[in-house]
Amino acid sequence: MNKKIFYFQVIISFLLVSSILIIYWQVSGFEFVGYDDSKYIPLSSKPLTLESIVWSFRTLEFSNWHPLTWLSLILDYNLYGDNAGGYHITNLVFHVANTLLLFFLLNRMTGTLYRSAFVAALFALHPLHVESVAWVSERKDVLSAFFWMMTTWAYVIYSQIPNWKKYGVVLFLFALGLMAKPMLVTLPFVFLLLDYWPLGRMKVGKDNCLNDLSVEKKSLSFLLLEKVPLFLLTFFSCVITYIAQNEYHSVISLQDISLLQRICNSFSSYAGYLGKTFWFQNLGVFYTYPEKFNFPEIAGAVGLIVLLTSLAIVFIKKKPYLAVGWFWYLGTLIPVIGLVQVGSQAMADRYTYIPLIGIFIMLSWGLPALLSELKYGKYVNLLTAAVFITTAATASYYRVQIWENNFTLFGHAIEFDKSKYIAYHILGYNAAKYGDNDKALCYYYETLKINPKYDPAYLHAGNALQNMGKLDDAINCYIKAIQINSKSAEAQYNLGIALILKNRFPEAINHFNESLKINPGDADVHNNLGIALIKMGKIKEGLEHFQQSLHLNPESLEFQKNVSVALDMMKNSR
Repeated sequence: MNKKIFYFQVIISFLLVSSILIIYWQVSGFEFVGYDDSKYIPLSSKPLTLESIVWSFRTLEFSNWHPLTWLSLILDYNLYGDNAGGYHITNLVFHVANTLLLFFLLNRMTGTLYRSAFVAALFALHPLHVESVAWVSERKDVLSAFFWMMTTWAYVIYSQIPNWKKYGVVLFLFALGLMAKPMLVTLPFVFLLLDYWPLGRMKVGKDNCLNDLSVEKKSLSFLLLEKVPLFLLTFFSCVITYIAQNEYHSVISLQDISLLQRICNSFSSYAGYLGKTFWFQNLGVFYTYPEKFNFPEIAGAVGLIVLLTSLAIVFIKKKPYLAVGWFWYLGTLIPVIGLVQVGSQAMADRYTYIPLIGIFIMLSWGLPALLSELKYGKYVNLLTAAVFITTAATASYYRVQIWENNFTLFGHAIEFDKSKYIAYHILGYNAAKYGDNDKALCYYYETLKINPKYDPAYLHAGNALQNMGKLDDAINCYIKAIQINSKSAEAQYNLGIALILKNRFPEAINHFNESLKINPGDADVHNNLGIALIKMGKIKEGLEHFQQSLHLNPESLEFQKNVSVALDMMKNSR
């Protein structure tokens, strides 16, 4: 390699890493947030043992099978404990690695240093990517992207001198990526795009190879057949994901959201992500699915997508990077564009982490070509690139701050959209966590104004009222939560606790039993059921539940004491 090029690569790498750290290092002092972190982190807080490794591969929690993501979070727990900053730094390390891999990968494939650097800079600094990096629960995004880059790197090496050993490495890395997040199912199709440009492996049109890589031309049928093992892994990943999502009933039925609505939302999202790529003012934490669509807006979105697709096809021979970038964008968004609707969001910033690379490629190669005919086109191009990167980096710096804690995150969510009842609910939960029960109740009531059937708000309002000593009001809230969702084990349990405090032991016993029907492995429920039974004079039955709670949690001093007291009571009653 030319020494001058090597030095430039080192300088560019230093600038990329430095820019990322300037923007993102603030996350090292951030907290976990109630938006999935409150679910992911407790489940991954376990020692790294054979048992936890097996669990990672067997669990389908949160409607996904991503064992590598679970293992990375478990490893973080063993390294950092409850220190959220450590988890954030791990996300940041992966983002840095992904940026550098993208830069060197594009440079290797295209032989163009500065255009590759521009794509990598936008990937590193764009505000749409903040969510993937600053949110601990999106470890699956940065981790799967790492394997996306590594798999692509292995594929480029394979394409030079194909053999089964090199192909085996591609398969292995691809499988690891799928075990981090099923978003990688589109990667084999991206390989076909790269075969056309910039690798130039495809026997179609002129030679599109931009580099000095020695690759052999192949027919389209050969290249498709070559990727059959990758397609098979894609198929198995889709099957496992479908099973996981059905296991937790995460897929929204066509009765709730019609096919026409999904198609409209898909076009709206494609256009919406494009708009947010260039205009950073309307970035939200959660984009609510619209109750109805504006026909002129949907028609405009359809027209835009059709126009850009047509232009990409028309110029596919003269400017192949436009088609590759555009179809990269369209194709990699398909798993999350909403045709199969999972959850209630219409779109999400995190979904763009990989797809926007396609748009950045179009910009990096298309803008110089567009301005090349102008007298000062080169300088206009440099100025445009510098302004865009600087603007994006500045927006990202302030965007990152939103993720500092629950109050900053969900306060922003409410400012962005006053209808975010979940944001009000989480703000209430955190106010209660810090002892401000009055403020918590205000947030819970705001939640219920927007969505009167949101049972967690009744549940947590009941908890706040119970903490304030207002047991009758708390009991009424728990009852309402159960009326909405009779399968809420927590509501049944908390109602039982409130009834014990009111000395209504028979009713408390009934609700503890209902809680155990839903979640039989809850040691606290067994323990409090034992207390209620003892209060009723049923010492033998109470002892059985104390022993069960101790069996479930042998280290609990409280459970040990209760078993001992109940045994003494049994002896004294004889």
